Amino acid sequence: MELEQIWEKAVALLADEISAVSFNSWIKPIKAVSMTDAKVVLCVPFGVNRNMIMTKYFSLIESCLEMVTSKKRTIEVIVSEDMEEENRDPLQKESTLNPRYNFDNFIKGKSNEMAYVAALAVAETDSPSKAYNPLFLYGGSGLGKTHMLHAIGNYYLENYPKRKVLYTTSEKFTYELVTAIREKTNQEFRNKYRKVDLLLIDDVQFFAGRELAQEELFHTFNALYDSDKQIVLTSDRLPTEIPQIEERIRTRFSSGLSVDVQPPEYETRMAILKSKLQAEYLQVDDDIVAFIAENVKSNVRELEGAVKRIVLYAGIKRTSLITMDLVAEAIADLMKNQQKRRITPQVIISEVEKYYMLPSGSLVSKKRSNDVVLPRQVAMYICREILDDPSFPKIGESFKRDHSTAMHGVGKVKKELDENSDLRSVIDEIITNIKRD
Repeated sequence: MELEQIWEKAVALLADEISAVSFNSWIKPIKAVSMTDAKVVLCVPFGVNRNMIMTKYFSLIESCLEMVTSKKRTIEVIVSEDMEEENRDPLQKESTLNPRYNFDNFIKGKSNEMAYVAALAVAETDSPSKAYNPLFLYGGSGLGKTHMLHAIGNYYLENYPKRKVLYTTSEKFTYELVTAIREKTNQEFRNKYRKVDLLLIDDVQFFAGRELAQEELFHTFNALYDSDKQIVLTSDRLPTEIPQIEERIRTRFSSGLSVDVQPPEYETRMAILKSKLQAEYLQVDDDIVAFIAENVKSNVRELEGAVKRIVLYAGIKRTSLITMDLVAEAIADLMKNQQKRRITPQVIISEVEKYYMLPSGSLVSKKRSNDVVLPRQVAMYICREILDDPSFPKIGESFKRDHSTAMHGVGKVKKELDENSDLRSVIDEIITNIKRD
């Protein structure tokens, strides 16, 4: 059977397995180039096509070819060299999205459910809702915000392959702007960022203090928003809490939907660990997974780090048997670090009460006297600054107050810090005492 006929039959099988949109976008453009007893070479027009096939459709294509030829062959996917590089869309030349990050391998739990639902809603729609534009995801480092950004972009491209998607970071945006000014290519820079259908910007808190970048970002935001183009942003804090950001930009960041991404709770940590261990082809008993989940709590990145250390230790010991002793040895340093920084609201409250020489329980009492109000607000501010989960509802709950009281208290201290250097010294001293081993 000729290669052309083999590929036609394989394509027919593929058409029954995936949606029409996905088929037309990713399978139809493929051309079968050559076949030997060991390998089939497929050709696609762009790098983005290759990335999607390698991450999502590779095993399916492999299986369909095996069904047609009754022989298992490896597959190589190459990008066509027929198209001249200068004629390609610059957004196709620049691989801005990581194909490994998608919604399928994102572990959803209570800590990130609202963010996940909002992100998926943005990715699925062809025309953005004003209520979700911009979508602003905020939370601590290592909680999956970047994964969500790439998942939005990859999902959107899968459904709307002719649309333009651009992922960047505040650092890269600033660097490219400076380069454009130096090389007098400002218009090219603006075309790149203002002629997209979906703009994803990571870590916008790092625009703080960069006046030129903020000016360009402001006009880029307006150009996209006014054209009904979707914008998604991430930060480690709410727009209102980013320092040295112009008020007009802060207002635009806050004009859509802001969603908090919190540290994973126990059940989500278990699910993440099982997924990561499975990806490494490791069979690990549930009680061992539970042990890791109970001792590594901060964020997803550290859970991934724990799995990598276990893989490394198993390799060093040349064993595929993952025991409790091996795991305990592998993650001992991680556990030690977790214990060192195991700072709770109760620890902060106790240290603040000690510093201000207040009776234990004063800050969570109903007292509103001047000698208690400021220390309580200071404690709330410190909670916001150093806790792994610094959400206002959690802080308010720790002080037996609602989230609005916590927000007010933190805001009062932030305002006072602008005018009172002595208060900064006090807070720094308390934080030092809290973190002291």
